[in-house]
Amino acid sequence: MTSDARGRVDRLSFGLLGRVLRKGRSRLPHGSIAIRPESSGLYTTLVAGLAFSMIPSSIMGLTILAVGLYAHAALGSLTILTATCLGGLASAAKVTLVGLHRRRLGQGAATLEEARVWELGHGATTCAMASSVGALSAGLFAQSDATLHMLATGLVFGYCSGVAARIFLRPKLAIAALLIAAFPAAVSALTFGGTPDRILGVIFLFFLGGSFESVRHLYAVSAEEIELRMKMAHLARTDALTGLSNRLAIQEAALWFPGGGEGFAAVHCFDLDDFKTVNDRWGHAAGDELLRRVADRLHAFLGERDIAIRTGGDEFVILQPRLDHPEQAEAFAMRLVEFLCEPYDLGDTPVRIGFSYGYRVDPAAWAELEPMLRAADAASYRAKQRGGGLERAA
Repeated sequence: MTSDARGRVDRLSFGLLGRVLRKGRSRLPHGSIAIRPESSGLYTTLVAGLAFSMIPSSIMGLTILAVGLYAHAALGSLTILTATCLGGLASAAKVTLVGLHRRRLGQGAATLEEARVWELGHGATTCAMASSVGALSAGLFAQSDATLHMLATGLVFGYCSGVAARIFLRPKLAIAALLIAAFPAAVSALTFGGTPDRILGVIFLFFLGGSFESVRHLYAVSAEEIELRMKMAHLARTDALTGLSNRLAIQEAALWFPGGGEGFAAVHCFDLDDFKTVNDRWGHAAGDELLRRVADRLHAFLGERDIAIRTGGDEFVILQPRLDHPEQAEAFAMRLVEFLCEPYDLGDTPVRIGFSYGYRVDPAAWAELEPMLRAADAASYRAKQRGGGLERAA
């Protein structure tokens, strides 16, 4: 390749690199890549990412055992053997934890409380592995054998690169692990080694500082992308007018509702009586406002497990995937209709409306969403034919 061609390639490479770096910086808050406050959804998603480090943890555990056992055979040091055994046990615990975590995620998203417990487990096993790496590498740098120094260097860099690549999703944990693993090695190299080792110790410290920025940067970019995907997914499932779930929620719920088990499940369908009259008399803006007020009351009334869906126009569906007794659905429906029928202030004159309401209750063990929806909707239609009110589907 000629010098001119090499120059063009170099300019192209640096140009592409510059665009990549500028793109990464443009996605972060100006002048800062600090750790951001996390919503509960973002937090549980990031913690779930810790469950995908099976191969790196296994490789790191085997590396700790190989380096430690070789060093123990050469030195006969009880301290080296202890650090090696700690690393092996911590690695086994980490791999086991990752397997259990992945199995739990296969059953569905973890709750906020569960995510906190999983994070504590990952933090404990990660820091235990880092302690083994730190103690083992520091002990090897305290020896005069250059071969052991080489092994210690590979151990530290191997572990720290794995930390940056796998657990940056929890940046505080990643930074703690980096410090625990690399700082003792740097201090030992500076204290006990010759000039090459001291240079290596300084390099460790520089790389350690740089790795902190890398962890923060990777975390900030990843958190922003995950948050954006979550917002887009939420918008795709949300009715723009009322803020309730839309029809897509029914399609998704068909895959899990009610999930079997004990107890009962209920589906409620209702629409507003004389909604067209409100639109004709006060205008479509008043009709939209009425739908928003109905949605506000649903938000205030529903339980934590209940799901409210606007299926279109003035039609709504409520899913109750878990009830202890079938009578709870009837009591819920009666209280909700009474609450929704209270006057709505849409201007100078309070507006009263009625509801045609149908619901279906089935044992959770064999309940299916589609048949329950059809039955509840038919009950709602029968209620409308007789002038509104409440009806339970047989």
